[in-house]
Parts: sequence; structure tokens; C-alpha cells
Amino acid sequence: MSAEFEDPRTVLARHGLSPKRSYSQNFLVSPRAVNAITRACTLSTGDVVVELGAGCGTLTLALARTGAKVFAVERDPDMLQVLAQEKGGLDIELVPGDAKAVVLTDFATNAQPRVTVAGNLPYAITGAIFRNLVEQHAQVARAVLMVQREVRDRLVAPPNTGEYGALTVFTTQVFSVSTVLHLPRTAFHPPPKVTSSVVQLLPREPLLAPRSGQFDRVVRAAFQARRKMLRKALAQALGTALADAVLTGAGIDGTRRGETLSVEEFGALAHSLAEREQTAP
Repeated sequence: MSAEFEDPRTVLARHGLSPKRSYSQNFLVSPRAVNAITRACTLSTGDVVVELGAGCGTLTLALARTGAKVFAVERDPDMLQVLAQEKGGLDIELVPGDAKAVVLTDFATNAQPRVTVAGNLPYAITGAIFRNLVEQHAQVARAVLMVQREVRDRLVAPPNTGEYGALTVFTTQVFSVSTVLHLPRTAFHPPPKVTSSVVQLLPREPLLAPRSGQFDRVVRAAFQARRKMLRKALAQALGTALADAVLTGAGIDGTRRGETLSVEEFGALAHSLAEREQTAP
């Protein structure tokens, strides 16, 4: 165990606090995980890192000890008071707010237009956090995040598997995803009902497919009716005539199911839809 690591249970006891279910609080008590997340962030002096859900500061302090500037986002007033007393002289700025609504440009600088994002995410809002990061992918240098093992499996799933879905497509369209480590329930206080994983997201350049409203529409249509043939799924959203024209233009067989399509094939559908909407009377 690192000499600088202090068990969150000790910190909470010092402040007379305990985890709150209403905030989905499961504090990380594994120094191995804290060190792994910090290393995966590859921070150096002067870097900017935004921590989502800072809690009582276990990861926050480790990130700040790299010399980086840490913006610690936390919505629990009690945890903000703990952080204020525990941060010492480290370069940590407390940001009262919701982790799923962070605007990354608020923390970027001219010298660093992209910021690193880290966090032991509140599992109840993981989906919303990922949607927010996808929308702001151009401002992300890298992201290192603790998620449920089930979410990690969805993020890295290949097409034509049960785990492959809209989350996979939207995330891997803009980020490459890798696994840093897996953790048991006992790595947290209190132990959650699920096992967890740390994932690293690196921005893709170029993207696997361009971001567009058409891309969002065809992906959502495909997975809202994932067991139906693609032609029928798209027809529900676009109408039969337009769906057929889009599939023909993209060169994709409408008898396939949406869950068999790659991100690039969804991009082809989106491009075909955009062309037909541009030429529509």
C-alpha cells in the first residue's frame, strides 16, 4: 500500500460521515485501483484533469500529486466540505455540480484545449455521463473511468453479440476503448452488488464515422427494434420508402439486424440518409 494512500473509511470516520445511497456512493478502498487509474491518466505537471464524482478525495489527492491541476466535481455538500479540509496545499479546485452535466470547455485553456477526465463514476448515472463525454469528445484528451463490469463488456463488444448496442456504437465511434483492470466488490465501501472495471477512452482521429443527427437517428432506430430486420426497424423511424432508399444507397442488406452492423456501416447509412434528405423536395 502506498504510504500516501488513506483508506476512505478512515477519512469518513474522521468527519463523522458514512456513504449515502441517495448519491450512489461506493468509495474506492483499493490502493491498487487508485494507482492504476492515476497511471493510466499519464499526467504531468501543468496538465488539467477533471474528476467526476470526487467523493472524499481518495483519487483526487493521487491525481493532484502528479503535479496536475485537478477540478474535483462533486454534488454532495458534505463531501465538498471533506475535500476542502483534506486537499491541503495541492492544486485542487472544488466544483459543486453534477458529473453528468459537466461542460469540459469550462476547464480547458488555450495551451490545453483538451482535458483529461477521470473518476469512480456513480453507477446510476453512468449512461448519462458517457453520452455527455461523447458529445464533447473533441475536448477530451483521454478518459479513465470506473464503471460496472457489465458496462465495460458493452463498451468493448463486437457486432452481433448480446452486449453490442447503441452505447457501444456511440462510444466507439469517437473513442477507442481499452480495459485497465477489473475489480471485485470488495474494492469498495460499501461493496456494490456488481463487479467493476476501469476503462480508458482515447479520442479517435479520424472518427470511425462522422457525428451527425442522421447517425444518431439510424443507430437509435436499429437498436430500439434490435430483433427486427433492419429494413423494418428503419421503416418505423423513417417510413418504408425512405428506409428502402437509404439501405440501397448504403449498399446494406435490409434483412440483416441492426446489431450486426459495424460503426462504419452505420456511418454509411447515415451518409445515405443525409443525401436523400438533401435532395428531397
